[in-house]
Amino acid sequence: MAWRLHEHILRGKIDNRTRGRVTGEIWLAGIDEPLVLELAGDCAPDLAGCELSFENPDPVPMTTKPPAPQQRGPAGDITAARKVRVFDVSIEEALAISRRGETPPEHMANAVYLEWFSERSGRVVIESTDYRLQISEPAWRYTKEEIAERDRRIAEQETPFAIAITQDGETQEWDEVRYEQFLRESDALTEKYGRLLEKYADHPDSERIIAREMGWSWLEEALDREDEHEAEDLEANIDEENEDQSENYIEDYELPPPDPMREGIDWVRDERGHILHPIEKRAHDTLHALLDELKAAEHFPEEEDEQLAEFVSGFMTLSAKLAGALGGVARGDDFFEPGMVVAWLKRILEILNKTIAAADTTRVKDFLPADRLAYYRSELFAIREEVLELIKELRSR
Repeated sequence: MAWRLHEHILRGKIDNRTRGRVTGEIWLAGIDEPLVLELAGDCAPDLAGCELSFENPDPVPMTTKPPAPQQRGPAGDITAARKVRVFDVSIEEALAISRRGETPPEHMANAVYLEWFSERSGRVVIESTDYRLQISEPAWRYTKEEIAERDRRIAEQETPFAIAITQDGETQEWDEVRYEQFLRESDALTEKYGRLLEKYADHPDSERIIAREMGWSWLEEALDREDEHEAEDLEANIDEENEDQSENYIEDYELPPPDPMREGIDWVRDERGHILHPIEKRAHDTLHALLDELKAAEHFPEEEDEQLAEFVSGFMTLSAKLAGALGGVARGDDFFEPGMVVAWLKRILEILNKTIAAADTTRVKDFLPADRLAYYRSELFAIREEVLELIKELRSR
């Protein structure tokens, strides 16, 4: 997975006038500080030795956490001359024309394509045909022999960028920083998908529009090959078969028990006999005690008070997130990755702190007796200490 930032770009510059070095600054809409690039390598022949300035006329503010401000690593393909097909009409019109069996008008255009691998953020890609560009005169140029050698190294994946991508995706073990970056990338994709889904929800070609905007060429191709009536029949048959198989699976399959030597450490059982992590159980039990007390006092946070609702919803989110993060730890799953769990738990600490702050705002109100609110706050602090201890323990594995 890569950071794809093209729609969030405000402006930027890339400087390759010093051979073997690419520097620059890239400003993102909604983010105060720029990304500062310090990359090893050179641009493609069209930009080699040049300074490129670019501006996005229609940026979308970035609301998720951006990549690391300092971007250091090998440069990939950095060019302003990548050939791409561009529709001469809007995406909606192009898809409507395609549905009629006709070919929408299009032309070949140059796209700016900026790609690098960051030590802290992984692969980053910026690609657009819409930016306004300015390119300086070159301070140096490749020789014909250097271009041939460059093309050979790219084709045989011998460049530092290609090696870094291979190691990051296949051979290099991820740490918690890389998992955090993966989660931020997922947030950004989810945010973009949500905007597209809201924008095109009622459009008859919404699936194709969203697939194209998300860059999901595989889905576009599948939709193009799909026969609508056969697909519906097939889906109905598959759903029926899956339902039958699912029922049999639930009846016949039982998860193997976790390591008995880790009982009370990585796992416990709740009152129904379900296996869960001790921290998850503590949060779950405390949440339900809180909900029972509020119900007995006839306080309904969704309707009664915004601050109380924020406190309760924060507690509910905390419980759910702990279940998702610690389920694999409790079960002793083979695919359990300590780095990924640490990345999740660091996010959960943010939820915990917000929930504690929300609890503080309800102190002046009479939703609960002071001693009971103090108890729930103390439980939140205790859960936070246990999460911090678990993070420390997971980092040592």
